[in-house]
Amino acid sequence: MLGSLLLVLFRKRFLLAGIAVSWGMSGTLWAQESLLTDRLPEQSVSGLQSLLERAMTQSSSIQIRDLVEENYEGRGLVSESGKQMKLGSSLSYRKEQDLEADDSDIRDRVYYSLTLSKALYHWGALEANKEKGELSLRMEELKTFEAYRNLALDVRRRYLNILIARKDIELSEKNLELYRSQLEQAEERFKSGTASTVQVHALSLSVNKSELDVLRKENGFQDQVDYLARLVGMKSSEIEQDFVGGVPKRDSLETEEIQSLENYFDGGVDRSSSIEQSSKAVEYYEKDLHIANQRRKPKIGMSIGLTQYDLDSRGARRPEEIVYGGVSISWSIFDGAATRGYKKSAIAQLEEMNAQFEDAKSTYRFNLERAQRLLDLNARVLKRDETALELSERHVAEATKDFEEGRVTFDVLGNTQKNFMTQDLQTNRSRAAYLNSLAEMASLLGFDPFAQKFIASRTE
Repeated sequence: MLGSLLLVLFRKRFLLAGIAVSWGMSGTLWAQESLLTDRLPEQSVSGLQSLLERAMTQSSSIQIRDLVEENYEGRGLVSESGKQMKLGSSLSYRKEQDLEADDSDIRDRVYYSLTLSKALYHWGALEANKEKGELSLRMEELKTFEAYRNLALDVRRRYLNILIARKDIELSEKNLELYRSQLEQAEERFKSGTASTVQVHALSLSVNKSELDVLRKENGFQDQVDYLARLVGMKSSEIEQDFVGGVPKRDSLETEEIQSLENYFDGGVDRSSSIEQSSKAVEYYEKDLHIANQRRKPKIGMSIGLTQYDLDSRGARRPEEIVYGGVSISWSIFDGAATRGYKKSAIAQLEEMNAQFEDAKSTYRFNLERAQRLLDLNARVLKRDETALELSERHVAEATKDFEEGRVTFDVLGNTQKNFMTQDLQTNRSRAAYLNSLAEMASLLGFDPFAQKFIASRTE
């Protein structure tokens, strides 16, 4: 009795300990996921979150994937039909006359048959063909999941690039402003005889070059907006108002935090839709090989039916109906080495898929390691650029004060502002590079909230 009680208590403690470990692992995974997802671009960049929502439903790439899946759903029904009963019929009508009989009239003749048939045993080939259809559909669904993941990354990347392009335009406009100011001063000095025609001409060329530079960058900006709008299934005018300011400043991950992501690489590999797709391809060609191995084996089927024969064995007319039923066995004794060819091809394809599966896992882990290194590098670069931006901002404040107190000229102040804008543009680029590498890491680990949200909705 005491032993039984102790055993029950031990089991309860073991169960509670198991639950605690499970909760602990889930909590750690959630914390690591939150470490990345809370810092994704859409958490701080205005307008990006709604654009991602729209892209996941309106993008033409996703809509095309829906049609592809419908196509493979239909193919799956065809693959499954081999195991189902089949009902067939035929009906013919004709006019006939017996030319050997002198008193024969033209008569109506109707022939018909009705047959119900079913394949009984094909050595598992029919089941394998059905499963091939299911695997094909699953692989296409996984391609759709990968399309969601890549679309989310592409939208983020293009959105951030547009913000940088706007900053680049502002810098070019500042350059143009400075050159125009210098040209006005040179023209005044030329009138007073303190500047040469060559100086005025050189500044005129610089102004013209800067104007063209602004035009090119504005055209490039609009081109990027148009492409993004097309990508997400919207009009350019609907998203242009969202591009305000630059890439906002956010705290970056520490090196230790980035290194800790390595503990979740195996889980990222396990959650990868592209790797699962490779795994399903292996299963697909295993079924293909199984079917090839059954090609020359006897196939058993059955059929029952109703028909009307025109002539009996003596050639006499027999218009009565015949009901029949039976079992059939058919097999290919020699097919000109076709079976051997099918087997050889199936074995080679299976070996190829196994190699691709192993390569996919290796490549995915390589991509995770590469993304980790890039994230760490971009975090380090961003910290340096943020520091440089703060220093440049102080220089502008100092130059402004010096200009107001008459210690420096307007050109000095303008160049200081230009240097600040140049550093601001570089820092925005570093912020975007860091956020893109962060999003890439989250996506590879299977933590992308937008992709996973719509993937989950497709699997319900």
